[in-house]
Amino acid sequence: MRNPSDHEKGRLWRALASIRHARRSLSGKLMLVMLTTTAIALSAAGAALLLTDLRDNRASWAADLSTEASILSLALRPALSFNDLEYAERNLSAMQARDSIRVAALYQADGSLFAQYTRSADSAAPARVPNLPDGTRVDGERVETIRPVMLGAENLGSIYLRAEYDVSGRVRQYLSVLGAVFVIGLIAALLASSWLQRVVTQPMESMATVARQIVQKRDYSFRADKQTDDEIGVVVDAFNSMLDQVQTHSRALETSEKLYRAIGESINYGVWVCDAEGRNIYTSDSLLRLVGQTAQQAAEFGWGEILHPDDVDDTLAAWKECARTGNNWYREHRMLGVDGKYHSILAQGVPIRDEAGRVQRWAGINLDISRLKNTERALIEADRRKDEFLATLAHELRNPLAPIRNAVRILDSDAADDRQRKWGREVISRQVHRMSLLLDDLLDVSRITRNQLELKRDYVDLKTVVTDAVETARPLLDAKKHKLTVSLPPENLKLEADPLRLSQVLGNLLTNAAKYTDPDGNIELSAQIQNTELVISIKDDGIGLSPEVIPGLFTMFSQVNSAIDRAEGGLGIGLSLVKGLTALHGGRVEAKSEGLGRGSEFIVRLPHKVLAPLGKVAEEATGGAANASAVRRGCVLVVDDNRDAAESLSLVLGFSGYAVLTAFNGADALETGSRERPQAALIDIGMPGMSGHEVARRIRLEAWGKHAVLIALTGWGQDADKQLAIAAGFDEHMTKPVDPGDVEELLEELLRKKPVAPDASPGESARNA
Repeated sequence: MRNPSDHEKGRLWRALASIRHARRSLSGKLMLVMLTTTAIALSAAGAALLLTDLRDNRASWAADLSTEASILSLALRPALSFNDLEYAERNLSAMQARDSIRVAALYQADGSLFAQYTRSADSAAPARVPNLPDGTRVDGERVETIRPVMLGAENLGSIYLRAEYDVSGRVRQYLSVLGAVFVIGLIAALLASSWLQRVVTQPMESMATVARQIVQKRDYSFRADKQTDDEIGVVVDAFNSMLDQVQTHSRALETSEKLYRAIGESINYGVWVCDAEGRNIYTSDSLLRLVGQTAQQAAEFGWGEILHPDDVDDTLAAWKECARTGNNWYREHRMLGVDGKYHSILAQGVPIRDEAGRVQRWAGINLDISRLKNTERALIEADRRKDEFLATLAHELRNPLAPIRNAVRILDSDAADDRQRKWGREVISRQVHRMSLLLDDLLDVSRITRNQLELKRDYVDLKTVVTDAVETARPLLDAKKHKLTVSLPPENLKLEADPLRLSQVLGNLLTNAAKYTDPDGNIELSAQIQNTELVISIKDDGIGLSPEVIPGLFTMFSQVNSAIDRAEGGLGIGLSLVKGLTALHGGRVEAKSEGLGRGSEFIVRLPHKVLAPLGKVAEEATGGAANASAVRRGCVLVVDDNRDAAESLSLVLGFSGYAVLTAFNGADALETGSRERPQAALIDIGMPGMSGHEVARRIRLEAWGKHAVLIALTGWGQDADKQLAIAAGFDEHMTKPVDPGDVEELLEELLRKKPVAPDASPGESARNA
């Protein structure tokens, strides 16, 4: 008895022989037809499967890449909004988990490259955002996609991904399988030659039908029916095996989805997926860690339990309405974090629909925007402080006007006696001084903020600085009957500092202590050397400070107690000015308090360089004394279109021994100057007709004006205004309102330095107005 293998070989040879004699043998013709049909069917099916698989895979790769780009665009919006390069690079580097992705790049709205990730050195992102008309381009083994990064209707930029897939390897794999199936099919056809035509053709027709259905419907669940266990059955099994491989690829897509979830875990936002009713199917670990829940709790609407009590009803109602209508989900609410604090969350989600348009599930992200909200609250608080400051400023500027107006009425009244008129003048002087100090503080803060305030350093006793500061605060100290104790080092400390600004620092702190201390309080001012630093402390037993107030105490417009500030007056810039002036001296200021009602202490620390060398102090003192003896008076021309301003300043200078000339416009000033040849001129800038700049330029062209002292008086005090004045020929620039004492001091200093012109002599017609 022959074994089966020999039997099968015999049948094979007989079939081959019948093909050789196909013209003479019907069985040969049938076999040839069967072989041809089998070959065609297998080839068509294999080619269709291969082409369909390649096309589907390309579409799948493109969709995969597009979905990944869309997810990244959501994640990278904060990076473009806040220009956070580190955040962008960290999110892009997560793409290293995908072997197929070669380049991931983030572009700004102008098309410039902001951040990129490349898998190898020879792969680089384009310097400008690529132009992909359809958003995705498939070129051989390369797939590129670009998606916009949107925030509402605003285009923040674009995300670009490039991936490369092993298409040739996949084709080779398919061809090897198809080759094997093809050979097996031919062998099966040859071995089936002994069977009837019906038995042979029916399975073939079944396979052809399945192939057509796959090509038309792209449904890989179809299978060819196996009717026998012979060679035809083998061919059917091989055909179905190819379909199994295609289904394997669909399962690979599910694996890819898991990969996306893993990527989501590595990014700083929470990813969630829920069913049509809103029950969570998936919640990323990052979100679960934030809220301290398990996946089971999140699936059972557990997120509703950690909403802020004020947000629960509205948020749950909004979600149910969104689930009912199928609209996109977008809402801000607060959720309790694992740290015990409520976090501001921006929740976004989109519905995923089936072919009929019914919502099957939802997918979205939860972004922790607590830091953004804190910044927003800080801006609102700063805006509130600004509004309070402007209201207080208007109040402070109006306050002195009423007593000034009343004092003017008293001075004009015939019924007023000399004592009352003197009192009225004192009222005007005090209120004008108060307004001047207020404006000076505003200008000083503005200059400090813009780094335009320069110190006028000199050698001065610490005792002198403290005395001037105490005198500044004395009215408020006396008014509230405070007891002030001053404790200074026994040695006479010499400082190299700006005496006016340093006195302003201590004066502001003393005034602040007096303001926030109840009547009959105690205030201590002490100074000592600690570790080469000069430490000045001002301590009171006033209302004290709460711990949360201290960090923002030295910011602009900061006021400890609005009611007290309104009662006592103040703009909330005093401590900010103290901090700025102290910093200009190279020092720092700090505040301490044991709590409300327990007083407070402000400490100014100045570096060792503020302490002046003794030799330098002696030299400065000697030079100052020598210069003081050289002071001399002269003839001064005052020019201002404001008659009250010009005549009042002329009168004050006349009292000081100057010969004073007065003019109320530029033409009169030039005529008077040519005739009287004054040694100095105080000129207003903003005069009608001929400006002060033009007057100064013309004076400098005169023989007498080449050596004259020219001082600009104006309400414009910016650096650009000072530069214009110097360019016009002025020696100095003073900002109104000017203190007459400062004017006299500046005149004396400049007249000492300026050479007197040979033909310059004060005119006999000099008049006081």
